[in-house]
Amino acid sequence: LSSGINAEYGEFTQLSSLFTVALQCCREMVGNLVKKYAGVALVFICALLALKELAVFVSPPCFSSLNFALTAISSDKPTRQGDSFAYHRIKLWFGGRCVDADDDNKDLIVNHCNPDWDQSFGLTAEGKLVYESTDTCAIIKKGTPLALTLGDCDEGLIFNLFNDSYIRTEIQGRTHCISPTVQSDIKKSNKYACLYVPVALTDCDEDASRLELIEENFFKEERSSFKDAVAPSSGSCTFKACGLNRPAPPVQMLKALYSTRCKKPFDCVTVITKTARRPYLVLRLAQSIREKKGYDLRIIAYDDAPNDYPPEVWDDIRQYPFLQYIIGQDEDMGISLGRNLALKMVKTKYFLLVDDDHVFNDKSNIDKMIEILDTSDATIIGGKFEGFMKFAGALKFGEYHGRQEFAVFSGHCERELPQFPQCEQCDSTSNIFLAKTQPIIEIGGWSEELKIAEHADFFVKVKAAGLKVVYCDDIEVINQQESPEERSKSYQKLRYDMGRKNRMFRLMNSRFNVNGLFWCSDYKVLDDNELQCLETKHKIGYC
Repeated sequence: LSSGINAEYGEFTQLSSLFTVALQCCREMVGNLVKKYAGVALVFICALLALKELAVFVSPPCFSSLNFALTAISSDKPTRQGDSFAYHRIKLWFGGRCVDADDDNKDLIVNHCNPDWDQSFGLTAEGKLVYESTDTCAIIKKGTPLALTLGDCDEGLIFNLFNDSYIRTEIQGRTHCISPTVQSDIKKSNKYACLYVPVALTDCDEDASRLELIEENFFKEERSSFKDAVAPSSGSCTFKACGLNRPAPPVQMLKALYSTRCKKPFDCVTVITKTARRPYLVLRLAQSIREKKGYDLRIIAYDDAPNDYPPEVWDDIRQYPFLQYIIGQDEDMGISLGRNLALKMVKTKYFLLVDDDHVFNDKSNIDKMIEILDTSDATIIGGKFEGFMKFAGALKFGEYHGRQEFAVFSGHCERELPQFPQCEQCDSTSNIFLAKTQPIIEIGGWSEELKIAEHADFFVKVKAAGLKVVYCDDIEVINQQESPEERSKSYQKLRYDMGRKNRMFRLMNSRFNVNGLFWCSDYKVLDDNELQCLETKHKIGYC
């Protein structure tokens, strides 16, 4: 039929594309029945698609009816039975850990997502879940109802992928989801899953059963800083993440021959910020730059959807001709994605990162930041917030509180920079910094799964790449936050919801396979340059 139409009307869709669309539509329509009735279904769909094209010339009402029918057939159904994938990690959406096999390659358990291990799964067109490294399939564990183990694929359970996020199966007319459980009761799903607990079939839970499928090559690239780390062979910290503790080399001054000086800030600096439905704060920031510096800078501000601001807001934005105010498609894109999108638009060699609630003052010394980047091999120059404690510090992995943890030692920096008074080299600084654009693009910017709580992870990536960070105590901005009463309910939930924060900290921990993190501002330096925390604050631990 389609060949005949193509012969008569040369502008029609080719048979190959019709076949591709038809195959997809059939799978959506009849799921596993496609195998049995594929021939009939393909003829039916191909006929409809061809008639849809022909209807353009025949009858508008006919075209509308066929278009409606095809839209209904090919729409994204909640259950996409038979959807297959290969070489994907199965990551727990809430906790960031992975589904894996135990040491005997038998039972399915919760484990670290380790880029050095083969933890990939596949879902066949038949619906069998295959553990790729052993070519075995998920089956029910004998003697332990609903627990999952690996065995002969002839006995494999038949699963379907729901909404790209839940792997489900039907047992005795009841739907079950693959979920992490608790050691004492595998019938209960548990989003706060401990390491090595069984993965089993449970009632489907919105959070606990939710999974993320991550393509293997993408996973290894995205975790490259951790994958490339080498665990120390001796010392008090010998697990893999400890290989990220090595400090960056000292900042070196560039020879005049290799130093390209910036003549004026406008030529070499673009401000980027991620906002969340707060255009009035971005406007306040832009005005403070104009008032304190006497000139405008390019500003790229990324905001969440929807684009429903009244005309007067856009009138105010137009008062700043170098302000690009961009509204994304997502109502919750997160800080990291918004910053990365803004970063990709930067055309200058440096970018200035600020938060939307920052305000410039007389100590917002962009010229000093530019001078340091122009004349040294430093990559990031940071400052502080007026009236706040020194936020810059050291990032360390180690054995703390009886487990492998990540620690932020606020205030501790490696060395001073004699060429620049009041500046020192650190592992991290606050979210007011000037950076060289290209090196930050090359390390991938911010980790986009971290919608908040992205700060420490970003500077671990910077440190792992050998990039050098400088903090200057005489550079500052005002962090003029809204009061709780002034915050919108939507912003309150995005930024301060404890469940959301908990999940983001868990995801950050899972990126480096540690089981806790804490901040420490009271510490002492030991003889071997190790740091001993005297008072732990904001400790977060996981089993």
